Amino acid sequence: MNKIIVFTSLPGFTSALEATMILLAIPEISKEFDISYSESTLLIIIFVIIETLFVVPFSLIADKNGIKKMMIIGSLIMMIASILIFISNNFIIMLLLRAFQGLGGSMVILTSLSYASLISLDINRGRSIGLNHTIISLGYVVGLPLGGLMASINYKYLFLFTAFLSLLSIILIINIDEIKGRSEIRRSSFYITLLFSGLILSIYYIPFIIIAVIGLILSFKIRLNKEFSLSSFSGFLHSITRNMLAAYFVFLLYSLKYTSLIIGLLVLIYPLFFTVTSFVSGKLYDKYGLKIAALGFLSMSVFSLLLLFDFIVPEIFLGSSTGVATTSNTAYTMKSLNKNDRITGSGIRSLQGIVTNAIGLGITSKLMLDLNYIIIIIITLNIIALIITLILVQKQP
Repeated sequence: MNKIIVFTSLPGFTSALEATMILLAIPEISKEFDISYSESTLLIIIFVIIETLFVVPFSLIADKNGIKKMMIIGSLIMMIASILIFISNNFIIMLLLRAFQGLGGSMVILTSLSYASLISLDINRGRSIGLNHTIISLGYVVGLPLGGLMASINYKYLFLFTAFLSLLSIILIINIDEIKGRSEIRRSSFYITLLFSGLILSIYYIPFIIIAVIGLILSFKIRLNKEFSLSSFSGFLHSITRNMLAAYFVFLLYSLKYTSLIIGLLVLIYPLFFTVTSFVSGKLYDKYGLKIAALGFLSMSVFSLLLLFDFIVPEIFLGSSTGVATTSNTAYTMKSLNKNDRITGSGIRSLQGIVTNAIGLGITSKLMLDLNYIIIIIITLNIIALIITLILVQKQP
């Protein structure tokens, strides 16, 4: 079973790697096409927006037609788009191809989690999801230094590497069993897409928040149990702070005038410890339940105060804390759903991850190195997540 989870997690790993590698290549892209930094970041924004718009609709298609088919199609789209970006010399064409990459990414990001959730029993679901999180988070670990290294040579090698990994993914998963579902959530899950699309768009133009409000109101019609909704919300709040920190460390190291490669190597300490603790915390969740997530939220709040003194030590402790919180919270969230709803639930959960990445980056971009506000936000959101989790703990038998 572990081998299957490794194979089916590779497409998600590739999507995470692709999303991360390009961050440190943006300065080189700006120079090559003689455009501003903000214009070149459209390559990141378009990828995120397309993923946001399509991840839930594709989860409904995967629910009906099968996870394996969706995973293969998504990997194929990413491979073709990456090859075309590699040979392209026009920024507008690259931008359009990045949209197609986002389309493929939206397919593979939901299927990795849903497959790990569905092929494992409740008694060891935490371990399976922990392994999935470990592999996908490795994409973020490897992506930063690899992006820095390739950006110093030729940033286009990033896309060629993505194409290779997508091809490898197809080869490895071609013979796995197909899994389908019979979700009762169905079309009402589009309300979730409306909610999160509005949140994403409002980062760039605040009036779009009305779309999010409409989506929120309509989302109350979705037939999801309270445990899923509450644990998803707590995980959503925590994920914002996790991504805020990742962006903060990058901005901090850039302000210290390090090279792209050195920044990549130093920043990876944070996701590296997330990776190390994810698999372990999955096993702990199987034994101790949701209390492990509560511990993660609490330690995230406490260890954020270390940022006042240094950045290396906080990267270690905060990376470990978020590994504990994220994996155990996700395991509980997926376990709270009946089996037929887990593909669609994975789509919703994956969509949350995409949105919190954008929100976390957006908040940190506004605050930059204003550490006091960053710490206050981290503590506040994780304490709220902790309170929600303790309420859920009390409801457990």
